[in-house]
Amino acid sequence: MFQSYQRWSFLKNRKRDNNMFTYAIGVLFFLVIWLGIYIFVPKSRKAILWSSIAWGHVGPISEYWHLKDYWDPAYMLRFEIGNWVFGTEDYFFAFAYGGLSAGIFDILIRKLGEKELAIFYLWGYIKLLLAGLCCLFVMGALIILLHINSLHAIVVTFLFGVTVLIVLRPKWTLPAIQTGIIAGLFMWISYWGFFLKLFPNIIEKWWFQDALCGISFGGVPIEEVIWASSTAIFVGPISRYCTQKR
Repeated sequence: MFQSYQRWSFLKNRKRDNNMFTYAIGVLFFLVIWLGIYIFVPKSRKAILWSSIAWGHVGPISEYWHLKDYWDPAYMLRFEIGNWVFGTEDYFFAFAYGGLSAGIFDILIRKLGEKELAIFYLWGYIKLLLAGLCCLFVMGALIILLHINSLHAIVVTFLFGVTVLIVLRPKWTLPAIQTGIIAGLFMWISYWGFFLKLFPNIIEKWWFQDALCGISFGGVPIEEVIWASSTAIFVGPISRYCTQKR
């Protein structure tokens, strides 16, 4: 039954892009950074791991909209379920980025006196999973009702979410903003110093040009930096808020 709804489209992707490992190489970069922080910052391990597992599924699900109006990457392993298309890389990127966002925020918030997340809080983890699904629902609703680009929809969703969190936890305002700035800068560096060095024409190949405003820094579309910042500024605090037993 599972195989009847999914298929491996290796040859199909190969015709469109000669390097089927392009996206995987980009994801591997983030996984290596994820592993480094996980190893060298032991007090943030639980925050990183719980967030990674909780947000990993958001990557493949969000591609239902992103592949229609934002970009069209080549997958090493591509799945199709009706109109929903995604790849394994989507999961692992969301896994890594969700954990990195939570890790950065956790490091910053502990400097303000917050305690280490030392105990697995099952109900908190469930709340975090529900928060991710809620974000996807709001994103889809904005796309359908307002007919806006999926990137704009998810950015608005995350910024609204972090605004609510800041009202509930005003002391988290500065660490949340710092998390967004650090993550946005890191995303820019990952493109400018790594991904675009290996694949200089990838923006023209994968991204829908009418979805980009044309502003870039060192060849990196501003949309990617905005997405990275808005994601981290919400995912970091919400991961702590949900999994912290109060």
